[in-house]
Amino acid sequence: MAASHAFWEALKFETRQLLLPIVSPLIKIIPLTGNFEISGSVIFSSVNGVLNGPAGDGRIAYCVGAMTTQAALTAGWSAIQAGETANQLVSNLLNRNVDVSLTHLSGFHTRGNIAEILSAAGVNTKRIVVYDQENCALTSQATEALTVNFPLLVPLFSPRTAHNFAGQHNGQAGLHIIALSQDVADQVSDLTLETLTLLDHPTRLAMIDKTQKVASALTLG
Repeated sequence: MAASHAFWEALKFETRQLLLPIVSPLIKIIPLTGNFEISGSVIFSSVNGVLNGPAGDGRIAYCVGAMTTQAALTAGWSAIQAGETANQLVSNLLNRNVDVSLTHLSGFHTRGNIAEILSAAGVNTKRIVVYDQENCALTSQATEALTVNFPLLVPLFSPRTAHNFAGQHNGQAGLHIIALSQDVADQVSDLTLETLTLLDHPTRLAMIDKTQKVASALTLG
């Protein structure tokens, strides 16, 4: 919920004046407790990994994306942005010839097989699950919005949330989907869409920029 509101507030004032926000989180983060035994440096592929992991105490963290990197810095890690995607991170770490053990602090559901690929390439990497992701039902406001013949702009950030959204959509709204990546777009391929927009780069800033442009095109023609 907090991330959804933060995304809305990050849009330009002019864009927010054009839209009626409907906040309906599709994932709930469930923190897990335990004694997380970390070997060497860590990998963070999401902000939630940082928020639900231990304090950094100056240790090295290789991160996916600017937001995750900033969150890790705030949590006391010596954070390095090693890519915008899991694939980029893996490639960059292999090119660095990392010679220490790594620990990927992640959610229960994760994509990219970071630990498996790095270990297979000779970089000893284990994964520790520090949070779970629970699917959420659409709110009554969101469900109602899907039943009316009115344009609905839907930014989708992950394949998991896109799959959840597609499974719950049974309405008449004209859908304008903005997908973070092709993997996200694939999850809504069976829906009848007015428009589908893919980001050039899978980042939050790119999603903000594209959302503003699509909103302007829809409302101003």
